[in-house]
Amino acid sequence: MRPLRGYPGGSEYQASRGKGHVTLPREIAQARQDALEHGPSAFVILFLTLVSARAHHILRLATALLAGPLDDRVAMAARTLPLVGDPRKARWLDSLAKVLVQEFGVRPRPTARELAERIGNHGPYAKAWSLGHGRILPAIVEPQMAPAPGAPRSWKLPGIACTGELAELLGLHADDLGWLTAYGQAEHYSHRWHAKAHGGWRLIESPKPLLKLAQRRVLERILGSIPPHEAARGFRPGTSIRDFVAPHVGKDVLIRFDLEDFFPSITSTRILRIFLTAGYPENVARALTRLTTHATPTEALADQSLPWAQRRRLATPHLPQGSPTSPALANLAAFTLDCRLARLAECCRAEYTRYADDLLFSGGEDFARGAERFRVKVAAILLEEGFLPNHRKTRVQRQGQRQHAAGLVLNEKPNIGRRDFDRLKAILTNCANFGPASQNRGEHEDFRAHLQGKLAWVGFIHPGKGEKLRAIFERIKWD
Repeated sequence: MRPLRGYPGGSEYQASRGKGHVTLPREIAQARQDALEHGPSAFVILFLTLVSARAHHILRLATALLAGPLDDRVAMAARTLPLVGDPRKARWLDSLAKVLVQEFGVRPRPTARELAERIGNHGPYAKAWSLGHGRILPAIVEPQMAPAPGAPRSWKLPGIACTGELAELLGLHADDLGWLTAYGQAEHYSHRWHAKAHGGWRLIESPKPLLKLAQRRVLERILGSIPPHEAARGFRPGTSIRDFVAPHVGKDVLIRFDLEDFFPSITSTRILRIFLTAGYPENVARALTRLTTHATPTEALADQSLPWAQRRRLATPHLPQGSPTSPALANLAAFTLDCRLARLAECCRAEYTRYADDLLFSGGEDFARGAERFRVKVAAILLEEGFLPNHRKTRVQRQGQRQHAAGLVLNEKPNIGRRDFDRLKAILTNCANFGPASQNRGEHEDFRAHLQGKLAWVGFIHPGKGEKLRAIFERIKWD
């Protein structure tokens, strides 16, 4: 007979081994007898209690292990020693640390539940638990930053160990941070539907003032220090639409892809991975994720008749289109996609750039001969990475055709399309002759600012054409 200690409530179970028989612990034996007399509920309740207690202890151990990096076996053992009591009964700890270093040492920080699942499957710990030596004591382990190995350790990010420090960094009261990060407690966004040019609806989700302030500070103080892939040319300082199209000018073939529902297709799970990779503790990473993602409420979805897939994407926590942090996070979430597509393009002697949901590939004669096969490979990679290609907008444009992307013609040099230039010139001329009200068919609230934006765009791409249009604009009489 030997005691099995460490079970809930400090109960002591007795078990004996003999030839052909096993003496069950007395509580389980009693539950078995009750089940035979009154039904299985008593046995089930005891079993669930034991399972729940084991899971609770494993989760406590996982939380302590995640308080620091998982690539230092000695440091991991040191963090967990206060939780195991007698080290002589925790001989499983060294083998567990070795396994975790091998599996997670070169990967981004996992969540506590992922690590707990691995600990639960660790044979030596399972054996120790069955012998009563797997009890994990309550203890406070201070979390620390643990960036993933490689480039993340060179990022100049502010250290944040808890949500209180996060609130301080963002200039918020702790109660305000809790209010902003509580899903379903309050609606912090306004919703506007815009009709797409080729049918369908786009939802613009704009954060309200307090949340927008917090998101801008997340962008400036955290996300601004995390570099996206070199192929990402949109929504990053120092780049423009010209940097997006410049590598593709004058090529034998240009292949253009468009991603459907780009922002809604990036879920909160991907965003959580970004902050965990940066090294933030799980509670801080989850708070940042909730600050920057949003699940569209049912009331807003009821305003339009949407396809089921689009409705589901919006109802799931996702990057809201209209948030200050969404473009930067979208670039980071597409990092693996950019790596794979850039490598594919390099192998095919092609160029690759991406501007938000627009993807461009271009190359010479060799690339042009395999353009159709290449298009299929890209579509497969997009699906594997969780993005949906919009096949209706996929274009393969050869040198003998009009090669255009992002509103520019790229056959010889980046230029404004003749049709777009002539249309804008006609609008300005009619405004000068008949007044601006006659041309405001889109009912813009500030039609003057709308035209000035178009003039700035033309002047940015082609200064000469911009000066000609500016001269016509100066003749317009504004009331």
